[in-house]
Amino acid sequence: MKNFSLLAGRLLALLLVLGSLGLNSCKNNDDTTVYGDWTKSSSFAGVARNGAATFTINNVAYVVGGIDQNSNKYADLWSFTPASGSWTQLANFPGVARYNAVGFTAGGKGYVGTGYDGVNYLGDFYEYTPSTNTWRKVADIPAVNGIAGRTGAVAGSVSDLGYVGCGYNGNYLKDFYRYTPSSNGTDPGNWATFEGFPGDKRQGAVAFTISNIMYVGTGTNNGVNATDFWAYNPQSGWSQKRNLANTSNSTESYDYSGVQRVNAVAFTVNNLGFVATGASSNAGAVRTDCYVYDPLADTWTLKNPFPGTFSGRANGIAFGIGDYGYVGLGNSGSTRFDDLWRFAPDASQE
Repeated sequence: MKNFSLLAGRLLALLLVLGSLGLNSCKNNDDTTVYGDWTKSSSFAGVARNGAATFTINNVAYVVGGIDQNSNKYADLWSFTPASGSWTQLANFPGVARYNAVGFTAGGKGYVGTGYDGVNYLGDFYEYTPSTNTWRKVADIPAVNGIAGRTGAVAGSVSDLGYVGCGYNGNYLKDFYRYTPSSNGTDPGNWATFEGFPGDKRQGAVAFTISNIMYVGTGTNNGVNATDFWAYNPQSGWSQKRNLANTSNSTESYDYSGVQRVNAVAFTVNNLGFVATGASSNAGAVRTDCYVYDPLADTWTLKNPFPGTFSGRANGIAFGIGDYGYVGLGNSGSTRFDDLWRFAPDASQE
């Protein structure tokens, strides 16, 4: 009996130790720090919409065009100044109203073009000068197989040159063009082809630029969404980078189906690239997840999810200014949004 009591006591002590370890383990998991803090910013002053184009100049973001829930297309231009939280309507975009156009910045001016007006794929481009609040027509992007435009393209800027490629014009595309702005402010500038994009054809991809290198990835090709990412360095050409993934050490056996997306948004803050939101397919479930890319380590890390109205969305806008990223507008099904959210990448939440 005495031996039984001793054994029972030891078993009880062992159970208490194991229980304590389990509790401590749960507590450590609960206290894991996830970085990235989203806060509501000043809502867009125009009509709620998706498919707008954006560019940034001197810490001011510009938003052009888009489509609302009644299929009305827009050609309006709005500026957003984070320092004051104010939206201002400016001179209308002079081209036909459109959505799914692209925008980029080069030489202190903004450029907007391509897209879809509900009937035609568009290839015209226009240059915006902030100091005079004026637009002027510049060179059209080259036609492909006799078709002069495209929608759902991707665009970026490197060293005061614009880059536009991929998209859809009845066929999925993977060509890329470099735009050199006018040297005298009066000629239309020019487009030139360069080393072709080595990834698959796609539309609805994203791009961001870090240290004069443009990164392009995600999107869809014939219903198959992509997670691959490619870097374009004007000095050395294209190179493949780590696929978008929710782990920093993904391997060839990693299941990427949980992160693939189309019509997401991207922005750059402090030499890091961010990809957020999007849809699992052209008509699929919308996403809220956000990832950061470190080009020095070639790794992706999951951040806190986007918390906007009804949470997930696709076809939104995004831009990085100062130490913050901004994400807003877009759609979830037939619902269009006009909210804007500020993202602090290094802020933590328990």
